[in-house]
Amino acid sequence: MSTSAPAHRLRRRIIPVVALAAAGSIGGVVALSGCGSSASAGSAPASIAGYIPARSPLYIQISTDTSGAQWANLTRLATLFPGFGEIQAEIETTLAGEGVDWDTDLKPLLGDAAAIALTEITDMTSAPLADGGGAVRAAPAEAAGLALVAVLQIAPGKADDVEALLAAGPGGMEKTGTRDGAVMYGDVTAGVHAAVTEESLVAGPSIAAVTAALDAHAAGGDAALSGVVRFNEALALLPDDVFALAYVNLDEAGKAAKEMVPQVGTLADGQMGGAAAMSVTAEPDGLRIKAVLLDAPLAIDLKPFTPSLVAQAPADTVAFLGFSRLDDIVAAVVSGASTGGSDGTRTQIGAITGQLPALLGVSEAGLSNLAGGEQAVVVTDARPTPGVALALTVVDGPQAATSLTALATSVPALARQVGVGTLAIGTATPFSESGVTGQVIPVGDSGWSVAWGVRGNLAAIGSGAGTVADVLAPRSRAQSLAGTAGFTAATQGMPDTVTALAYVDMRKVMTLLAANGVFTGADGARVRANLAPFTRIAAWSTAGATPTVEVVVGIGR
Repeated sequence: MSTSAPAHRLRRRIIPVVALAAAGSIGGVVALSGCGSSASAGSAPASIAGYIPARSPLYIQISTDTSGAQWANLTRLATLFPGFGEIQAEIETTLAGEGVDWDTDLKPLLGDAAAIALTEITDMTSAPLADGGGAVRAAPAEAAGLALVAVLQIAPGKADDVEALLAAGPGGMEKTGTRDGAVMYGDVTAGVHAAVTEESLVAGPSIAAVTAALDAHAAGGDAALSGVVRFNEALALLPDDVFALAYVNLDEAGKAAKEMVPQVGTLADGQMGGAAAMSVTAEPDGLRIKAVLLDAPLAIDLKPFTPSLVAQAPADTVAFLGFSRLDDIVAAVVSGASTGGSDGTRTQIGAITGQLPALLGVSEAGLSNLAGGEQAVVVTDARPTPGVALALTVVDGPQAATSLTALATSVPALARQVGVGTLAIGTATPFSESGVTGQVIPVGDSGWSVAWGVRGNLAAIGSGAGTVADVLAPRSRAQSLAGTAGFTAATQGMPDTVTALAYVDMRKVMTLLAANGVFTGADGARVRANLAPFTRIAAWSTAGATPTVEVVVGIGR
């Protein structure tokens, strides 16, 4: 083991934050070579969460099994980014300068997982960093109101080596005693306290944080996070093999928020509870992120639907956002604003919503026909300015045409009345293209226009007749977004019904940005090189007893 004073300075930086896990996470990514058997943060021994007090608001866990598949995938993905080599060299130089070698001093000590938890949310203004004379009164994390504890699983038989690293060199941490079978260490000046057991290193900015972790482990059962039913239920909804996971106790977070900001209790009463969990999985071609809610009320109850408009969007679509029942979403937002406002605000909102059909010149049935089905925002690949359209499925096509004709007159008139913008809005004129009929409305004097169109039970409002026609024109699946290899790969594993769907073709986005001169100069070229490995991003959400969100970030050459 290295015993230099620089090594002691490194320990001071690492231990209070993530109990050597930072060195494991960052150093391991750049130092990893080869791969071995699969292990994951999700399958780590319960001894890690067993040190975390049960009521902790936030828990984050990462895999430190550097021979596992997760690390192999993450390292391979990292090498695709041009800055990886520079970061690798910088970390290696920093470690060497501190007298610590990754391969011999740190890597052999790591078990399968490490975790950091916020065990309590306290008022961050209650603990000053210094007293009146300028003397330090508390460790920075403790003084900032952060009750943190970090736990690092130690490789079998390496507890003595961890103790040697903590105490090594001039000014090493002082052994202060034992507790529950753990050897206690402290450095009051640096605000670092630690305990070493046969299986784990526990660290925190205060003795209280470390002893609370040891007490939770000694008590076992539901005194520790590992014994909390909701915690285990939430993690069971995540994939088995993950690089990192997080758990949020929304009950505790909500209580703390209400105590520190009383207004939160009024605005979010009944909306902050339950739990949330999230995982990050490193796959061969990118990252997959999954988040779940458990026993948590939803501010907006989104309706499940089967995405059909992806088969309508053209194959060269740059971005797609699909959802359903826009009328329900608007109603929920209006209801939330009304509930949280004053009596006067509620009266004003009620008056506006009651007069809306008359102001727009469209009946409630007409508005429901337009906003009551499936909707999608589609961005098409037109350069240098992409086309944008809102596509709608409607029950009654002729009624949709009547409603949109009325809106083409009423909306510009309302905009002029309230003084929105100074652009000259022209008169709507009819157009017919590819079986789509509608109107075009010139905007300003630059040739821009807004158009709407209807074809069968489909309608669209977009940036010009060409965009609207392109989105509504009949096409085979092979000619649509749904038939592209990129979309198919990104949405692998997506269920048949979702509450929302988003997709971005990053390669097309890069081309559009380049066409608009975003990547000019040396700085622009560097930004482009760093973004180039991203291929596509897809995300979707689901409803039910445990609502979920999944995000797939494609990374490749």
